[in-house]
Amino acid sequence: MRAEFILPFPISVNSIWKQTRGGKTYRTARYMAWREKALQELHGLCMEEPYAGRVRVEMRLYGPSRRKYDIDNMAKAVMDVLEGTLLVNDEQMDLQVMKRGHLHKPAGCVWVLITPAEGYEPCPELPV
Repeated sequence: MRAEFILPFPISVNSIWKQTRGGKTYRTARYMAWREKALQELHGLCMEEPYAGRVRVEMRLYGPSRRKYDIDNMAKAVMDVLEGTLLVNDEQMDLQVMKRGHLHKPAGCVWVLITPAEGYEPCPELPV
């Protein structure tokens, strides 16, 4: 399995969920709009069955402006949209590489490469 594609610039994990005063958690309208755009971009890539093996995921984030952002806050939205489309579950990721790219006006984007995690050495056991 190898998939390479570009998605709209993701929203921060801080903007995915909101909570009501009663404590119920729900996905925000902003996240759902981003998710819909991302799913449209993935439409032609989706396989009959999502891939079930272990994967390595590389993301390059090309921001829409010079505004500062934490690259680690962007992965969750991307991985969630892959769940059920290209991957069975986002827990399949054994290795994640994130890089900050150059400015990409007007909307920014994220380039994603998914490859099997074959040959990846898992972390050694910690000494007891």
